[in-house]
Amino acid sequence: MEIRLTKLEAVIPTLATKEDLQRDMNAQAWTIIRWITGVLIAATTATTATTYLITTVAK
Repeated sequence: MEIRLTKLEAVIPTLATKEDLQRDMNAQAWTIIRWITGVLIAATTATTATTYLITTVAK
């Protein structure tokens, strides 16, 4: 029983707390938001440039 308790006491400090998990999820969410925003900006720019070129050449 003492050995099992010692092993458990050794593992406890390595477990993540609720605050650690919340902080990690928050950081991941912001990373995803930044990535999606970048993709949307690039897509908008490409669409605008393509539309401009099509209307200019089509004249």
